[in-house]
Amino acid sequence: MGTQCVIDVHRGGTSALVAPPIRGAAQSVPAPREAETSERHASRIQILGQLLLNLPRPVWIILDAIIIWAAMVQGFRWFEVAEHYHHAQPWLAFGVFALCLVVCSLIFGLNDRATLLSSGRILTRMVLTVVLSCALAYTILYVMMYLRLSRRVAAVTVVSYLVFGTGIRLFATCAIRTISRRLLVVGHPKACRAFAQRLEESGVHGSEIVGFVHGDGDSGITLDEGTKSLGTTREIVTLCRSHRVRDIVVCNGIARDPDAMNWMLACLRMGCRVTNEATFYESSVGRILVDEITPEWFLFSDLKAHCEQYAMLKRAFDVVVSVIGLCISLPFYPLVALAIKLEDGGPVFYSQDRVGRNGTVFKLYKFRTMRPDAENGESRWASRNDPRITRVGRLLRLSRLDEFPQFYNILIGDMSVVGPRPERPDIDAALHLQVPYWSERHLATPGLTGWAQISFHYSNTVEDAKRKLQYDFYYLKHMSLELDVIILFRTLGTFLRGAC
Repeated sequence: MGTQCVIDVHRGGTSALVAPPIRGAAQSVPAPREAETSERHASRIQILGQLLLNLPRPVWIILDAIIIWAAMVQGFRWFEVAEHYHHAQPWLAFGVFALCLVVCSLIFGLNDRATLLSSGRILTRMVLTVVLSCALAYTILYVMMYLRLSRRVAAVTVVSYLVFGTGIRLFATCAIRTISRRLLVVGHPKACRAFAQRLEESGVHGSEIVGFVHGDGDSGITLDEGTKSLGTTREIVTLCRSHRVRDIVVCNGIARDPDAMNWMLACLRMGCRVTNEATFYESSVGRILVDEITPEWFLFSDLKAHCEQYAMLKRAFDVVVSVIGLCISLPFYPLVALAIKLEDGGPVFYSQDRVGRNGTVFKLYKFRTMRPDAENGESRWASRNDPRITRVGRLLRLSRLDEFPQFYNILIGDMSVVGPRPERPDIDAALHLQVPYWSERHLATPGLTGWAQISFHYSNTVEDAKRKLQYDFYYLKHMSLELDVIILFRTLGTFLRGAC
């Protein structure tokens, strides 16, 4: 009878039916079904969060297009638009709005993974994207096509997109924050401690280190205070089951163990993702660990720097962008020149020797932003509040207008639109001695902008240069025309935010 009463409780029966404990018997309280259901529900949300975090940009673009199309069709149904040849047809209005939205979302990074990790970024970039896309769409429809669009239809479209587009992304943020992939680090204690420290400094979201596993020769060493080693590689399968591990990161050195393949394959069969430290860091953070790469990295990375087909496409892309950039920027030249002259009467343009592809030296041209006697023949990094920078120069640097003359460098082939930032020869030589594989960044043509420039702040120390090199190597490995376009739009967004 007592057992039956307990079963009734778990099936939702009345709490008064709970039987008293039996004397002399061990009391075992079964796990409540509510807790199991809650854990299963949380697991599903984590899976959904992981799915949303890894959604490619085209999926978000298609989702935005569906929202705009549905809202615009509904707007045309709600409000009777007079049949007049000056009114834009629904399909044309949708095409213009969707195109402008895609371009502006790329400019402001609305569909980047980093945006989904912050509700504040979502709201800010959503507003910027909508405002600029509406301005572009109305410019195209009214100014270029001489067409009209119902303001009520446009309002319904914009409001619907703001509500549903923002709502979906905020929901994605909430789901992503539930992600907790349990991570097991395998390797020598020093390597594990270094990896844990890098992971904490990088702010990688969704990974929780449950501990580390060492080889048979290492024992009794802690990862940090209060966290002991979980065991050896012989026990790794049992440890993965007991700690519900989803990812295993193998540090350098341990993978060379002759028995490593056996336990790696066993963990893969369990459904764990097994990867080395450099690959995990690269996919999670978007940069390459310079300290961990070896000469073999250049052999197995299949770098695209010497691919002839890509080189031809990139050069054509550079010529087109540089011509467009020169045409757009030329009207600003007289205003910038006048401002520079009025401040100190010095030269308008400034040229420097920079190191280009394969170590060749070229002249880089910029608008002058420092005093004429700023360096006196000695190269120095610029600091954040550098007193050598003029008042006009600060505005030019903030808005990136000082970079406009470099379109000429791109046109003649000294530079590319996207690539590693070129350094001065003496600084480059010094960094070559202090940073491993520094000169290998010259495998790519230097760029006006790049993955490092949009991902990291202005560098003025050796450590900063080393961090930017990690991003440069990531670009060397993943360089493509698609990535170039994304970087270019992100740079345009930086320019617009700086100009405002």
